[in-house]
Amino acid sequence: GAAWVSITSGASGSGNGTVNFSVQNNPGTGTRTATLTVAGETFTVTQTGVPCAYSISPTSQTFSAGSGTGSISVTAQTGCTWTASSGAAWVSITSGASGSGNGTVNFSVQSNTGTGTRTATLTVAGETFTVTQAGVACSYTLSSSSRSFGAVGGTGTVGVTASVGCAWTATSNVPWITITSGASGSGNGTVSYSVQNLPSTDSRTGTMTIAGQTFTVTQSL
Repeated sequence: GAAWVSITSGASGSGNGTVNFSVQNNPGTGTRTATLTVAGETFTVTQTGVPCAYSISPTSQTFSAGSGTGSISVTAQTGCTWTASSGAAWVSITSGASGSGNGTVNFSVQSNTGTGTRTATLTVAGETFTVTQAGVACSYTLSSSSRSFGAVGGTGTVGVTASVGCAWTATSNVPWITITSGASGSGNGTVSYSVQNLPSTDSRTGTMTIAGQTFTVTQSL
């Protein structure tokens, strides 16, 4: 009763006998059933489908700190269903959240406002797709780049402006300028320093290195 089942011998007979038959490969994923009618009796043939197998390409993608989009190709047999989901709020499936057979999953990535690299995974047809996104580059600004003092010295402060998570340090390059607070920090902060008395009539110039920037101190009578 089906084209995929063939009688190979014993199509007819008399008395006792044997009917031989052959079954073709099942190219689909679903189970199929056929019947043979033998001497007025029904013989049932049941054949399972091929197991569903899935693959995705590519398996990962790297993004800069800005927003972006990407796509994933799914390869599967006809009739094999699959789904796609994101494991992070900053990665969204925009199309192809489910499908059958071959298909494409499209996704979008939000901007990374932090300075650290972050990673997320998408589960596509049971396979893992990894998204890696770089953080924003750290940049630093000082509230001023120099200050002058008289012979008696004194104290001062320098403001540091930086993104959240951006670490920095402050060091003096001469012994007569001392960092009193703010020798290290992260994000916005303040460096306090003191300048010793001028020991002679000659003026002098020294520097501090703050968040990679140079701050110049000049002292004179």
